[in-house]
Amino acid sequence: MTPFFQARAAYEAQRTLQNALGDASAGAYFEMASQTIACDLIDNPLAPSGVRAAGIRNVLMRPQTSTDVRPEAWEDGVARLVGGQRIQLLAANKPYNFPQHQSVERVYYLSAQDFLALPMAGLEAAATAFASQVLNQSDHWVSPILASDIQFRDAYAYRRNVGVHFVLAPDASDQERETLLVFQQELTAEGKPSSFGLDTSTDPASGYWITLQETRPSGVPLDIFAHPQETPPVPPSSAPSGVHGIAAKLATAPEAGLDRQNVLSLPTVSVRDVGALNVPLGAALGTRDCILVISARLVQNRAARVSLKNALRRIENDGVSNLVSLPAYVRHLIPTGPYITHHRRTQAFRTQISKIPSHQNDEARAQLLTDAKVAWSYFEKWTNPRTGLCPATANFAPAHRRLHETVTMWDVGSHIFALMAAVDLELITPKKFQRSIRRILPNLVGRRSQDRLLPQGWIATNKSKWGNRNFDGCDAGRLLSALYNLDTHPLVKDRAAPTVANWDLKDIVEDGVVYSVEGGQLQSTFRSHCAHYAAWAFRTWGIEVRSPYEVFEGRSPSDGQMALLEVCGDIGPLGAEPLLMEALEFGMSPESAYLADVLFAAQLEEYMETGRTIAVSEAPINSDPWFLYQGLQFDAPGRVWATDTVDGLEVHRTKEFREQHLSISPKAAFLWASYKDHPFCDQLLTFVRDKARTPYGFASSINQRTGEASRTYSDINTNAVILQSIACMLDVGPNAQ
Repeated sequence: MTPFFQARAAYEAQRTLQNALGDASAGAYFEMASQTIACDLIDNPLAPSGVRAAGIRNVLMRPQTSTDVRPEAWEDGVARLVGGQRIQLLAANKPYNFPQHQSVERVYYLSAQDFLALPMAGLEAAATAFASQVLNQSDHWVSPILASDIQFRDAYAYRRNVGVHFVLAPDASDQERETLLVFQQELTAEGKPSSFGLDTSTDPASGYWITLQETRPSGVPLDIFAHPQETPPVPPSSAPSGVHGIAAKLATAPEAGLDRQNVLSLPTVSVRDVGALNVPLGAALGTRDCILVISARLVQNRAARVSLKNALRRIENDGVSNLVSLPAYVRHLIPTGPYITHHRRTQAFRTQISKIPSHQNDEARAQLLTDAKVAWSYFEKWTNPRTGLCPATANFAPAHRRLHETVTMWDVGSHIFALMAAVDLELITPKKFQRSIRRILPNLVGRRSQDRLLPQGWIATNKSKWGNRNFDGCDAGRLLSALYNLDTHPLVKDRAAPTVANWDLKDIVEDGVVYSVEGGQLQSTFRSHCAHYAAWAFRTWGIEVRSPYEVFEGRSPSDGQMALLEVCGDIGPLGAEPLLMEALEFGMSPESAYLADVLFAAQLEEYMETGRTIAVSEAPINSDPWFLYQGLQFDAPGRVWATDTVDGLEVHRTKEFREQHLSISPKAAFLWASYKDHPFCDQLLTFVRDKARTPYGFASSINQRTGEASRTYSDINTNAVILQSIACMLDVGPNAQ
């Protein structure tokens, strides 16, 4: 379980226990003892780095069968005991078989479920007998300790954070604020950090927006956020643009933790008068992390200021407490890691990247039509007049001219989309469009193998109805999408349906998963970024299939987004294709819309921080290994623009390889421009127009390191997607608004 979901699970487990106990009996427990959580032991558990956000300092990992205990002390102050003995409570007259002496703590697990095996009248005696046998073992001395007190053992060097935060009333005067600032400066000079902000206690929907980088000058109050209860908060307009942050609310100890809207509730001790300073902190909130919320009006009185300084000094010298400001407190507690970093980045840029493209002015339309003519020139030059098919790639260097005269069903789908865009943009006549479609469709009859008639894995562009016996589920998704859109186009309406109806597509769907066929063997397509796009395509033809992306149901928006990021991290690097093609062909699903924001925010942040232009997608390149998958790697720290190949060789995933071969994708630039209204998209288009135009279409790629385009190398997908994107931007075709 990743740190984010550790924090969420710990929070929800405490809420469940509190509800089970009832508010009346749970209050005292949560005020003092809720610092321990138990879970089942799994193989290779991750560090328990997320649980402290919920106030947890001790983690017990219960084994399936009794084992020796392995104690662990983690840098974030969490103690974890792995292993222990599972005990079934016996009748009072029965002996227990305890393990031999161990040099570390022992942990005994008793299940409340097992108590049902004993009569209610005998439970007390059974418990007493168990405790007596534990304490009176003959071979060694035993000292009992509560699970909640484990962290106080010398080996764990327990420390806790106490936040010092002042709150100003909404009607606070300038004089009150000035007095507070002077007092904070005195505390700072004594090594006692603090923070301040407006009092948010009267509005349950508001709290503080805490930036995760130190960007705020001293003397400035914390930013306030407000949000509906069922939607995640967004950074307030006053927060620094593009800086990662988190929403935090002042709360009671039972409410502490990371809730389903990704808001961190902080356990507080309210200090609104001098009398509160005379109550020991331990009596108010035990030994857990907490925030002292001090009324700014209290420090207007000199005697109260002296008392407050004395109280803070006592806390500082109690042997376990560190005084920190509220932002520092939050930064220490929050879960971290690659997935939550991507989530926070997207949240930070959300307001900047939410605009959709508007109608193009005359100058922009003229530029786009020029671009469309460049892209269409690939098809004009290389389409085989006999078969109507167009080669997948073309190398037109004078001394090395070579056409890759086979195409996948993905390529054919792209060609069909290019033809629809070309006729809608009036680059070709309706008659030429209809003639081209009539030539292509007979090549898609498919091939029967193992009693299944399916589209072929690839077909030749210079031979009629010639190809292999394989079937690619992802490529079929692209073809099905194209044929669905073709079937609804007014110039060729219902022309594609008979072809699709002849295929045995339902025979390669098992348990909702689309399978490919390679050498007669079924291979799942589910663990791929094309699976979601393909799912939509199959569904348009009435075939229900599942998508690995669809994890939002039953989860809050934040939990669903984090679950989706983890799914994508398991799949591999994510680029613009086929992600953004969904918007052009089906309308964007919630899952893809979120992932598009994640990818765009990362590209934008990369440019803002390093000046590097990034627009990643899968694409051919004009050198070995000839085709790359490129995208953002979700399970890697920072922003890793990863590369991979069809063969999945490790050499193609190394940092050295990606630095040499990482490319800016011209088709990705046009996809982004069709989907987002942002200056970065305009910059991408300008860059691609300058670098990637060739006599026969747009270059397949632009090397990110050198800035050099593959000027004599182009491909069918790049130019087809560019044509699709331009048709969308110019709002032409049967789906025009």
